[in-house]
Amino acid sequence: MAIRRKSCNGRLPSRNVSRVSELIRAARAIVSGTTYDDFAFVIEGGRIADTGDYVAVRDRHPGVAERSFPSTRLLVPGFINGHSHAYQILLRGWADDLPFATWRSDALYRVIPHLTPDDIYAVFVSAFCEMLAAGITTVTEFFYLNGSGNAHAEAAIAAAAATGIRLVFARTWMDADYAPNAFRESIDDAIARTDDLRVRFPEANVCIAPHSLHAASPEMIRIASQYAAEYGCKMHIHVAEAAYEGEQTLAAHGATPVMLLDRLDALNERTVAVHAIFISEEEKRLLAERRSAVVHNPVTNMYLGDGVCDVIGLQALGVTMGLGTDADVKPSLIDEIRAASYLQKVDRRDGAALGARVAFDLGTAQGARALGIAAGDFAVGNFADFLVMDAQGIDPWNKPLNGLVYRAESSWVQAAFVGGRRVFIGEASDLEVRARQATAAIARRLIC
Repeated sequence: MAIRRKSCNGRLPSRNVSRVSELIRAARAIVSGTTYDDFAFVIEGGRIADTGDYVAVRDRHPGVAERSFPSTRLLVPGFINGHSHAYQILLRGWADDLPFATWRSDALYRVIPHLTPDDIYAVFVSAFCEMLAAGITTVTEFFYLNGSGNAHAEAAIAAAAATGIRLVFARTWMDADYAPNAFRESIDDAIARTDDLRVRFPEANVCIAPHSLHAASPEMIRIASQYAAEYGCKMHIHVAEAAYEGEQTLAAHGATPVMLLDRLDALNERTVAVHAIFISEEEKRLLAERRSAVVHNPVTNMYLGDGVCDVIGLQALGVTMGLGTDADVKPSLIDEIRAASYLQKVDRRDGAALGARVAFDLGTAQGARALGIAAGDFAVGNFADFLVMDAQGIDPWNKPLNGLVYRAESSWVQAAFVGGRRVFIGEASDLEVRARQATAAIARRLIC
């Protein structure tokens, strides 16, 4: 079953952000990790223009239209998904319980290279709608189906525009001989195609993502870093997800992964290292010194048996970190936040290792900083990306933030707003229903 996608004609459809001011009043809200009663903020042009106690904010903005939420609802910042491969929702449920190499060769390479642009649109609408329903308002999509040009990328960007999710499009560069043709391209093609997307789709926040130290050549990574510096964008890259990568880089280049990035002049404040599990103490300090960010993917790391990122050690050094859903077995930042906390507690054998407030910060404000996006908190100047959550599942004696981190379910999300516009209303839209039907047909064609 095909799902019709609207042509972007080279640009994203408008989000229809109203320039009219609106005052939002919340009986309870989580602001910078703290619960506030009778909190208010004003939205102008899709961004937060003022915040504070309701009465004070109302008095500063007389006559502005108001929208109120009672104490049975809790307003929280939209969750930030720092790393996703949305097409991998097609792998879940049948490609489980496999060693990584088998999962990659017999599942990932079996399905993803055969997706058409129309397939991408349907699958990505399905995945993005799941994310919005779980409270994810910003997603970094690490997209590597670029070997034949930008048609697939354009479909992914159109899916984000159709659903209303805020997109950071990390366009992957790959030139390894072992990669499927659908993923691989020359450095010149990668530059030209990235330029094209960056110019035509400014709302997609296009950045670059040399896949990894084993799937992108040293020269490609070096040039990618230069590109990021020239255009002021981030450079995302998989780093030390598995032990074999360090063994490979040592054998081929005489350096461990983070050290090799530094040698390639590709480790700086624009670098976003995804995973960063198998790294030495020296490499952790180097990430901090270079002001690079890290995105931790706890659920996928557990699912694939990768290992545990040293969040505690990196945070102690001042490394900015975020969380990602990666393989999208269940694209929920609530699950990632909880898993991040629990993994550190188990790994350190210390129930106080990573508390609720820090874990929540990784999935909101700190995660946004890692991506360079003005979101993740109710702060003046930030995008008005927020959630309305059912607070009735939080026991009266609980701290609301602890209740969210340790007890919340995605079903608690009653509504999601991006740029002040409601993009999830508590139930599946007609677009999502059609996309899920189309995605099921794609799965039957490619898998069954």
